[in-house]
Amino acid sequence: MKYFVFLALTCFSLFAHSEWVVDTKNSHVGFASVKNKTIAENHRLSGLTGSVGSDGKALVIIDLATVETLVPIRNERIREILFDVANFPSATIQTKLDMDQINSISSGETEGLRIPLSIGLKSIKISKSVMVNVVRSGENIYDVASADPIMIRASDFSLLNGIKTLKEMAGLQSIEPVVPVTFNLRFVGKTL
Repeated sequence: MKYFVFLALTCFSLFAHSEWVVDTKNSHVGFASVKNKTIAENHRLSGLTGSVGSDGKALVIIDLATVETLVPIRNERIREILFDVANFPSATIQTKLDMDQINSISSGETEGLRIPLSIGLKSIKISKSVMVNVVRSGENIYDVASADPIMIRASDFSLLNGIKTLKEMAGLQSIEPVVPVTFNLRFVGKTL
C-alpha cells in the first residue's frame, strides 16, 4: 500500500511539474504581404522557442532575425528597417490555456478553441481573441495552429514608417499596411 501511495504521489508530482516546450524545428509563424495592390507573397519566421507551464501560462518567443522572404536583400531590410532587430530582437505571443480542457483531448483528436492572445512587438502589446485547432498528435505532442489568419495592422506596432521606407527603397507604389498572420506550433511534453 505504501508503494502505491508513493507511486501515485510521484506520478502526480511529475504531472504537476511538467511543461510543454516548443519544438522549434516543427513550428513557425507565417505572414503574407501585398505590394503594388496585386502581388501577394508568403513569408515565415522559424526561430520559435517557448513553453506552456502546468498552470496553462504559455509564452512563445519569435526570433525576428529568422524572417525568410526568399529574397536575401528583402530579409535584411525587414530585419533592419521594419523589425529593428538590433533593438527589438524578438516578438512574443502569450496566453493562458485551460489545461484540463487541453489534457482531455484524446490522441489523434482535434479540438477547436477560442483563446486570448497577447502579441508583443517593439515594446507594444495588443490583444486578440483567436480560434485555434489543437491536435493531440501523440501522447506527448500537441500541434496548435491558427484556424484563420489573424489580421495585424502595421499601425498597431508603429511599423508604418518602416513600411514607407521599404516601399521607397524597393521602388514600389504600395505595400499594404495590414497583413494576415498564421502560426503552426508543436509542443512536446517535457518533465522538469
